[in-house]
Amino acid sequence: MKINPITGPRTSVPLRRWSLLPFLFLLGGLLGAQPLDSLRQLLRENNPDLQALAYEYRANLSVGRQMSQLPDLEIGTMVSVMPVETRLGPQEARFGATQMLPWPGTLAAMAALADAQAQPVLEEAAAMQLDLIYQLETSYFEVLAAEAKIEVLDTTLQLYRSLRRLALSRVESSRGSSVDVYRAEVQLTAAQRRIQELQAEQAMAWTMIEELVNQELPREAFPVTPPVARPLPAREELEGHPLLRIFRLQEEISRRAVALNDLEARPDFGVGVDYMLVGRRMDMRVNGNGRDAIMPRVMVSVPLSGGKYRAKREEEQLRLQSIASQREAVTRQLVAALERADIARLDAAARLSFLADQVATLDAILQIARSEYANSQRPFDELLEVQDQLIDYRLEAIEAQRTLLIQAATVDRYLPRR
Repeated sequence: MKINPITGPRTSVPLRRWSLLPFLFLLGGLLGAQPLDSLRQLLRENNPDLQALAYEYRANLSVGRQMSQLPDLEIGTMVSVMPVETRLGPQEARFGATQMLPWPGTLAAMAALADAQAQPVLEEAAAMQLDLIYQLETSYFEVLAAEAKIEVLDTTLQLYRSLRRLALSRVESSRGSSVDVYRAEVQLTAAQRRIQELQAEQAMAWTMIEELVNQELPREAFPVTPPVARPLPAREELEGHPLLRIFRLQEEISRRAVALNDLEARPDFGVGVDYMLVGRRMDMRVNGNGRDAIMPRVMVSVPLSGGKYRAKREEEQLRLQSIASQREAVTRQLVAALERADIARLDAAARLSFLADQVATLDAILQIARSEYANSQRPFDELLEVQDQLIDYRLEAIEAQRTLLIQAATVDRYLPRR
């Protein structure tokens, strides 16, 4: 994967200085489709955690349909071992059916409560999706940063080989020490080892990305567009975040629970019918001898103790107060996270501008130092020190760019784009 340089980001620093830095991103018009967008879409479609919440939501929605049904019909039978004598004959068996009827509106309230209890799962899924996308983006930026660092170190290998050849030529001309050759060799080996470490970090980041999107990928990344700073929002704008929307749904659940509680405090009704199988009397003749009997029934279930219903109402009132406190706490956390991200962004931008100046200066110094060392006017230690400092600044510039990208992803995590 090749990271293409750009002429320079939008800054007051001269463009010639920016050209000395490696970059993780391109200007918007230089790149067509962004693979990172494709990865986000793959995550939304394939991530097993999101799929599990989708199935859980669908399962919870079915609860409302269950709650809207009447209680089961009760059917019973009784056979008399010692039949009770009636005027028309002995009562040999009884068959009965009973149907309870809740207070009007109770079943609808139960279904509405169940449906309301299913809705927070959608917000949980939305919040999880934001977190997973943030993990995806940070891993992707780690891949880009590692690739950019490898490119810097590849260039560094060439510089160290050049220094080694220069030191060797001075030794051959009896103007230098063989120690300089070995020191250049040590730095060369260290840079090669650092490249191997970065390749391992890249592989681990790709493994994380593949885990998030739940499929293997061609391990090629492309530069991303430079992040655009978003102003810090007012508190009201944060209400659209899933972590805050879920509190509104929880309040609705409490209100529906109170409404159902009020209906359950009212009487329930029941209707039924008994069919009695009557045998014939053998000791006398009567009109209707052995005639079976049908007995309709009407029942009322009256709650005698209202204490549990009052306690339930108090419970939901306290829960509403708890929800309000939790909303305030989460809002403060979101505001603080956004403020920290903005501070980190400003610091990274300032650091990147500083590094552009330093790299430009050190690059000029290095050219002079190499010439002076070749002419025996500067010790090898100073040349190596300048070279190492230049490499460190280039690598630090990559980290500053990665910080800019991560902080932009942090803002999107807590302030989703509409």
